[in-house]
Amino acid sequence: MLLDPRTKLLILSITSISVFLNESIVIECLFTAIPVFLLLQARELRTASKYGILFIVLLTVQLLVILKLPVTLGGIIYMFDVYIRKLIPCFMLGTFLIRTTKVSAFLAALSRLQLPKGFTIALSVTLRYFPTMAEEWNYIKDAMALRGLSASFAGFLRQPIKIMEYVYVPMLVSASRISDEITQAAITRGIDHAGRRSCLEKVCFSIWDALMVIIYIGIICMMTFDFLRGGIFP
Repeated sequence: MLLDPRTKLLILSITSISVFLNESIVIECLFTAIPVFLLLQARELRTASKYGILFIVLLTVQLLVILKLPVTLGGIIYMFDVYIRKLIPCFMLGTFLIRTTKVSAFLAALSRLQLPKGFTIALSVTLRYFPTMAEEWNYIKDAMALRGLSASFAGFLRQPIKIMEYVYVPMLVSASRISDEITQAAITRGIDHAGRRSCLEKVCFSIWDALMVIIYIGIICMMTFDFLRGGIFP
């Protein structure tokens, strides 16, 4: 199931706004289940499992654990629990967009929307930036392992000064270097060309795009109905 990059951006935008306006756990589960399905369909089994398990754990904490805690402690945990849980669908859709969309197809899709060129360039550079930073992070972890250091949270607690020296400093330097390299590569390929761009990528809406938009419209209608009726969904 191949989705148009514009559809991916649309459902990401809808989810980013709606999850924070929604108060129903049922609708929240729908917002989470769809990105899990999309990641599984894209063969991102590890990512889908990681986010899906995290969502279930956080939901279990809210429904079973928080009620048994003191009011003050339970309120603090509830705040962080709900906030993190609402971000999970956004992270999953962002990961789905980055890992399943080529920059050329992304540019071709955005050019159809007649968006400002500066906005288009910024989004395209960002789309290529995160995978490159992920590769750089793996290199840093391998270099730290050779020095007997762990990049995990436990390793940070054991040796915070060394972790900051061997992780944050290289990451900041790499981030600056990578952003310059990606920008230069994009300019070399003519991303700032003022005329009409040609593209070999075929970008068009399909039946899957229409189905996905209809599903999200249905969820928005459920959320609106739930709000107007005073919370008929749990």
